[in-house]
Order: sequence, then structure tokens, then C-alpha cells
Amino acid sequence: MENSFAAAIPVAISVTLSGFGIAYYYLTTRSRERLALIEKGLAISSFAQPTSYLPLLLLLGVLSMGIAVGIVAGAGLTTLVGSQSYVYPVTIFFFAGLSLVVAYHLLKALPAPK
Repeated sequence: MENSFAAAIPVAISVTLSGFGIAYYYLTTRSRERLALIEKGLAISSFAQPTSYLPLLLLLGVLSMGIAVGIVAGAGLTTLVGSQSYVYPVTIFFFAGLSLVVAYHLLKALPAPK
């Protein structure tokens, strides 16, 4: 039990640092782009975007359902195939990816925000 916990610590640290690195890069790049556009004379009001969280909520909902279906499918396959260590991750990632494809097509069918 202690070995699995000790192995999870570096993974958690690397995932957290990767998330912060991506967020930092995104925010600094966006800031630089906006400053460059302001220097060229673009109005600040052009940066205001209407915020609608509905597409994000749709994406998270469909992704959550896909992960849940992956867990259920993994449990079903474990009973059919036997106790294999790869069944749960494979089914979870497969159905999560499938749900992202479904969410993409659902979002593409939505009307554009005004």
C-alpha cells in the first residue's frame, strides 16, 4: 500500500505543475497579444466577449457520462474477461474519448452565441 502511494506523489506533482505551466503560458501569451493590439490602436472594448458557460457545462456533462459508462463497461468486462489490470483504464479512456467526440458534434450543432 505504501509503495503505490509513494508512486502516486510524483505523478500528482507533475500533473499539477503541468497544469500551472499551461495556464501561465496561456495567460502571458494572451496578455502580450492584447498589449500588442492596444499599441497598434485597437479599442479595448473589442476584447470583451460574451461569457456563456453552457458549452462548457455541456462538454463536462457529456464527458462525465462517458467516464461513468467507461467505469460500468470496465466492471462488466472484468467479470467477463477476468481480473485484468488494464481493463478499467482502457474502457475509461475509450469512453471518455468517445464522449468528447459526441460533445464536439453536439456543440457544432448548437447555434452560435450572439
